[in-house]
Amino acid sequence: MNHIEILKRVTPKGLHSHLGGVRRWFRTLPVRTQRQKRVLLQGPSFAANERELLRQVETRISAGDGMYTGDGAHHFGVGLSAIRSIDQAIDAAGLGEVKRILDLPCGHGRVLRFLVHRFPQAEITASDLDRKGVDFCARIFGAKAAYSNPKLEDFYLEGQFDLIWCGSLITHLDEAGIRALLGFFARHLRTGGVLILTAHGDRVIQRMREGEFEYGIPPHSIEPIIEAYRQWGFGFTDYPGQSGYGVSLTSHDWVYRTTAEIDLEEVYFQAHGWDDHQDVYGFMLKKG
Repeated sequence: MNHIEILKRVTPKGLHSHLGGVRRWFRTLPVRTQRQKRVLLQGPSFAANERELLRQVETRISAGDGMYTGDGAHHFGVGLSAIRSIDQAIDAAGLGEVKRILDLPCGHGRVLRFLVHRFPQAEITASDLDRKGVDFCARIFGAKAAYSNPKLEDFYLEGQFDLIWCGSLITHLDEAGIRALLGFFARHLRTGGVLILTAHGDRVIQRMREGEFEYGIPPHSIEPIIEAYRQWGFGFTDYPGQSGYGVSLTSHDWVYRTTAEIDLEEVYFQAHGWDDHQDVYGFMLKKG
């Protein structure tokens, strides 16, 4: 039993949320996250360029970062895995110089901390509904802040982007939300640029059934969403108490057909390519 659990037993329940904040603060102490990165760097599984990139990345992690659970090796490893997929998609697209990048949703910079060193000359825009996350990315990583809007049809950013990274957002949207998001990206992607996004496919079904990962949905919702995916290529269920936001499953064929409707052409696909979990897609605007 750790110290926080011991404190919870002797502290009034009304103060438990404060103890949770203390725990998150301790987890993200710079001396701790720096040590976690050093341990990860000692691993044998990195190419020389990846190891150099990892050496450069900022180790400060926000206490409000919901993606950080205390496992720094995994947290930094997920960011590095994203860069691998991004590099592969860029190569597949034949993309040259990258001057402007959009990271949406940026969260608290799990991937953005790598992007700023992988593309040091690029202007990077950090966008999310979580304003504290956007502010953290602007303050710590020097990104340009852009608070997002739940109504993407009313959300516009200045100019277009050479590279758009969208890690784990389609994974939470219903069909209408996904179509709105794809339309937003199509409007903001320059001709010749590449959109890279991640989605839930077959590997997620495996993890759902084996209970390997907690997806935040009731157990009775799992088989219906899988059955819809098997029949139509798309399944979705809301998080409890929310509407239009939950967990989606999207087949390769469904994504291919849906993106083709808005003139996005697939140039890259890697099944469970991001952290051996989510499928990764790369798109360019159709020519002509």
